[in-house]
Amino acid sequence: MKRAFCLLLSLMPLLACAQKSLNADVQSAINQIDTNRIKAHVVYLADDKLKGRQPGKEGYMMAVEYIEKQYKEIGLQPAGENGSYRQKVTLRKSKLNKDKTALVLTLPNGDKKPLALGTDFYVYPHPEKKSIDLDAPLAFVGTGFDAPKIKIEDYKGLDVKGKIVVILRKVPDNLSANVKLHLQYPATLQEYAAKNGAIGVLVCNYTTNTVQFKAISNNMSVNGIGAAILPDGTRASSASAFGGKIQAAGGISVALLKELMQAEGEDLESIWKAVETGKYVSKTLKSGISGHYESTFDDIESYNVIGKFEGSDPKLKNEFVIHSGHLDHVGVGKPVNGDSIYNGAHDNASGVACALEIARAYSKLATKPKRSIVFALMTAEELGLLGSGYFTALPTLPKDKIVADINTDMPTLLAPLESVAPLGAEHSSLWKVVEEAAGYVGLNVEPDPDPTEGRFVRSDQYNFVKAGIPAIHIKYGYKKTTIEKDLAAKVKVWRDANYHKPSDEVNDTFIWSAGKKYAQVNFLVSYLVAQNPERPTWNKGDFFETNVGK
Repeated sequence: MKRAFCLLLSLMPLLACAQKSLNADVQSAINQIDTNRIKAHVVYLADDKLKGRQPGKEGYMMAVEYIEKQYKEIGLQPAGENGSYRQKVTLRKSKLNKDKTALVLTLPNGDKKPLALGTDFYVYPHPEKKSIDLDAPLAFVGTGFDAPKIKIEDYKGLDVKGKIVVILRKVPDNLSANVKLHLQYPATLQEYAAKNGAIGVLVCNYTTNTVQFKAISNNMSVNGIGAAILPDGTRASSASAFGGKIQAAGGISVALLKELMQAEGEDLESIWKAVETGKYVSKTLKSGISGHYESTFDDIESYNVIGKFEGSDPKLKNEFVIHSGHLDHVGVGKPVNGDSIYNGAHDNASGVACALEIARAYSKLATKPKRSIVFALMTAEELGLLGSGYFTALPTLPKDKIVADINTDMPTLLAPLESVAPLGAEHSSLWKVVEEAAGYVGLNVEPDPDPTEGRFVRSDQYNFVKAGIPAIHIKYGYKKTTIEKDLAAKVKVWRDANYHKPSDEVNDTFIWSAGKKYAQVNFLVSYLVAQNPERPTWNKGDFFETNVGK
């Protein structure tokens, strides 16, 4: 017994250092984060009467009204449009009219080859214009990247102004998953093309077979693509929608590209081998494409819901730290076991509930932090990050005064929270902030436990990143847990059975106490950022500092 007591005494200094102390005001605020309120928010937002919170539907508006009521009770000031909590977002579904779509390839010898939609090419419906006429020369730009940081400059020395660029899709294997997924998005290739003056982008993917190619083409006319449309009629940021200088975007088949390059005196297989070894293969082509296509539009109105606490510092209160999260889910869909309502309890009623409790904790502070704290609950994340794309394109606050975004999306409260993984924090000074915040509440910090998934660029924080704003998304860590021995496997089993399915509803899978801990650490991250006179910064030379948001 004496020996054990002595051992305990020897460990006490280490135990005392394991969890740092906060000032009494902040400690009291985060202690008041209430698991019962978190549960109550989730229960309401995931109720069948909201019918899956689909943008443009009554159930989503019920969610908006619920958030507005909570904001008022908490004491958040309106930070939307016209003195309200709302920011109206026009969501457009564009569909291709395949009966009025026809392209012709003109080869170097003057021969004209009519192209077959779904066999030779597909084209995305245009999100801004209902009718497009094309007549432009072609240029081959290799993998289509203009990214000196990763030593790929496919546009270097090439004039593509007014041309349609042809791209052979290939992303280097030695990049992080976040960078690779960013580069794979159609919008990224379109942005590089537009920056260099091109008016069109056609991508050839070696891994797409003929059945998949036709299915992609059919999808453009059956389901189309979504976009958030700004008041001037242009589209906001999304992963797939284009517009502006780009008049046509889509794909061409391997067979057509092979025929095209042969007509240009080139061998596609040799080009592909050169691309795989990182060689520069871009060149001007003598061929061109002409034709016409039309799109139909279906517009609906939805809303982001935005409130704020004004900061206490006379100068820094004019800068903003954002807590974001998506309010929408996928609505009513195909029945599974007789249930057709996709409630979205974990995705993302739980993230919204935690954000509301973070806001309530801020309301308890006797002295607000130096910077202002903003809560922006977004629409249409499930449709392609459209609400956050609209907000970052047309923020209700000065964009250059937004210093950071902390996104809460699907915390997946399936086990006690012992370790956190701040997605994307490794790209900026926010990593150290998370480490400090986690230390105050006794949490471990670890790198992304699913690094191949590219999750940093798959939720609303991505649009803040694209706007040049440091951002993170805190998820569960798996490696250092002690209570749940194989949390990674448990989460995978849950996702396979319930993600984007009607079974994502309120049940005994929730560990509500984890929601409190999750809200506490997110609160402390924003609080520390708001208190620091220095703004968060991207790590010097990081890909997202030098290649995105510029």
